[in-house]
Amino acid sequence: MYKEKIDTLIANAMKAKDNSKLKVLRLVKSEFQKFETTKDNKGNLNVLSDANEIKILKKMYTQFTEETEAFRKAGRDVTKMEIENNYLKSFIPEEPSSEEQESLARQIIETYLTGFPIEERRTMKHLGAIMKIIKDTYSCIEGKMVSEIYKEVIGM
Repeated sequence: MYKEKIDTLIANAMKAKDNSKLKVLRLVKSEFQKFETTKDNKGNLNVLSDANEIKILKKMYTQFTEETEAFRKAGRDVTKMEIENNYLKSFIPEEPSSEEQESLARQIIETYLTGFPIEERRTMKHLGAIMKIIKDTYSCIEGKMVSEIYKEVIGM
C-alpha cells in the first residue's frame, strides 16, 4: 500500500527540495526495508503487508513524538521536528470507532461461519482462525472484543 507510494513521494520531495519530507520518507523506506530483511519466529523473511506497514508507521510516530517531547523538555526548538511528525502522522489511517470495530468484527465472524454447517458453527474451534483474520486485517480491534462478539454470534 505505502511502499510504492513512498518511492514516488521521495522523488517528488527531491524535485521540490523539501528536506523535511524527504528525511521522513527516507526513514520510512528504511524501516520498511529493515522489516523485510528480518526473519519471523519460524525463520522466514517477513512479508510487508498493509497491516505491518501501519504498525511500523505507528511505531515510528510514537518514537518521533517521544523524541520531540524530550527535545522540548531540554529547551530546544522543535518546530521542524513537529512538522516532520505531523507529516508522518498523515500516513497513518484513523482507527475506526468502537462501534465500527464491533460491526467489522461481527461482519467477519458471520461471513466466516456461513461456510460451515449449523452444528459446527456453535463451537469455539473457529475462534483462532477468525482472530487471525481480524488481527491481520484490522490490528486495532482487540481480541477480547472479538471473543465476546464470537460467543454472542454462536449463542454461548
